[in-house]
Amino acid sequence: SLQAEVEIRTSGVRYRALAALEDDLRFVMICSKTTLVNVDGATESIVAISTEQAKCARCWHWRYDVGADPGYVELCGRCTTNLYGAGEHREHA
Repeated sequence: SLQAEVEIRTSGVRYRALAALEDDLRFVMICSKTTLVNVDGATESIVAISTEQAKCARCWHWRYDVGADPGYVELCGRCTTNLYGAGEHREHA
């Protein structure tokens, strides 16, 4: 769900594969925020929590920067950039 924030705690080849996705990992996971933690051989886990951020009226992602631009109070910074700026850079998703 886009209302989720997901923390992935892993190591080794799984960590490297997920880390290669960089910020695009959240698009692959279909959530609004991902945090990747290298646990270096410790117990691996995935934790998802419901975010406390605001929902963007355009992309439906729940982000800290919704309303940051006073001219577009219902949009997140990502959508403002995509609609009125140079657009975001994505490589993987």
